Amino acid sequence: MSISRNYECMFIIAPTLAPDAYERLVQSFEAVITENGGNVTNTIKWGLRTFAYDIQNFKEGIYTIFEFDAPGDLIKELERRMRLNDSILKYLTTKTERKTKLVNKGTAKRQAQEDTRKKRKSVKSN
Repeated sequence: MSISRNYECMFIIAPTLAPDAYERLVQSFEAVITENGGNVTNTIKWGLRTFAYDIQNFKEGIYTIFEFDAPGDLIKELERRMRLNDSILKYLTTKTERKTKLVNKGTAKRQAQEDTRKKRKSVKSN
C-alpha cells in the first residue's frame, strides 16, 4: 500500500470547450482521483484567463486546480489521462506537504531572527 500525500494539480483547458463539456471533464478527472484511492479536498475553478504567451495557438484558457490526497502511483495515471485529452493545453502536479513544511520552517526562522533583533535593540537602549 502506498503512502497518501497531499498534491495540487493545475491544468489549463482550451477555451473552445463548451461549459457542459468542461464540467464533465472536471468530474471525470475527479473520478480518476477517487477511483484510484485518492480524495479530492478542493476544486478551484479560476475560469478563463489570458496567457502571457500563446499556448497551442490559444491566447487564453480555462484554469482549474485540484487539491487532493492520494498515493504517488495515482499521479502517473492522472497525468497520462490529461496527456491523452486534446482539450488539456497544460498541466502541472506538485506535492504540497514539503512546501508547507518549508514555509513553517522559514516562518520559525524569521521569528527567531526578529526576536534576536528585538533583544539586541533593547540591550542597546538600556
